[in-house]
Amino acid sequence: MTTLLDAETFELLSNMESFFIQQRLRMLEAVTSGCIEQPNVYDVFDKDNKRVMIIKEDSDGCSRCCCAPGHSILVRFYLVGKDAPELKPGQKVDWSYEPSGLPFMSFEREGCDCCIGAGPCNKPCIGCFACNESCREVGVLYSGDLQGQPGASSKDRSKLLGESVQPPGGGGFKPIMQIMERVDGNDPTGKTELFAAARGPCFTGGCSKLCFDALFGLAKVQPDMENDSSKLHTADFGQYATITKLRPKKMGQAVREAFTDSDLFDVKFLSKDITPQQKANVLAQLIHLDYMFFERDNDLCKPVNGGVQITFANCFVYGCVCPCTITLKSSS
Repeated sequence: MTTLLDAETFELLSNMESFFIQQRLRMLEAVTSGCIEQPNVYDVFDKDNKRVMIIKEDSDGCSRCCCAPGHSILVRFYLVGKDAPELKPGQKVDWSYEPSGLPFMSFEREGCDCCIGAGPCNKPCIGCFACNESCREVGVLYSGDLQGQPGASSKDRSKLLGESVQPPGGGGFKPIMQIMERVDGNDPTGKTELFAAARGPCFTGGCSKLCFDALFGLAKVQPDMENDSSKLHTADFGQYATITKLRPKKMGQAVREAFTDSDLFDVKFLSKDITPQQKANVLAQLIHLDYMFFERDNDLCKPVNGGVQITFANCFVYGCVCPCTITLKSSS
């Protein structure tokens, strides 16, 4: 199958059996409890803990503060050059380093941008029940550097690598995301076909993220299962690949989880016949899942009406993420 990935990226992904992804801590976002949202940056490490990629979010600042985590995003993937400072997971990042090359691929999620333009928001109900196109999650992966405003780029399908698509109903009480890949790199229409699906747990986030990993198992599925949740749920999830949002293992990590959106992820490719292009789509799927489930400010507790609201977990119901909370009132 012809692919649009460049030779260096193709070779890197061919040899990758797993990734470890560390989201960078943004101090301004942390000290303001998410009132000032900053663009996400992720460092990607291989199985030998060598940093191989940097992933950077581009989004409108106003929409990021008012509409997150459902805002439109354009995320660019960069290879780490030989001039990059050495970095191991957990080490302090040198923010002065910027990748010298152009991004090898870009991922775009169209979301709600209430601050941009005078027209209506294209995705006003994103994050609610996945009934129609206005509330279903869709992300598109392109090769190279995608230009344009996040959520409203040129959408040149001749550069398309794949798509991340939420089926109608979102999978019911266990979230399902379909992963599509480009069928033919020489086809300018960029036709895609379902090749895998990811299914996650009903409960994520809140206090539960301090105690449990959130495992999204991936299964190899047939193209005729597209948009049919009854068939998709019968797939053998976790045998093709896994995406895991890791629970904190140290006190410092737990504090970071409590007060920021900075997360740790692990990706493992279990199938022997997974292609570099499919691995690229799985990596993009991880970024999409992070925004869908783990980018919620004050996800553990927040002050409300003279008391404190504690979130035990977020329950997934047909595309809607519903917090399960209890409010403790002050006795004074």
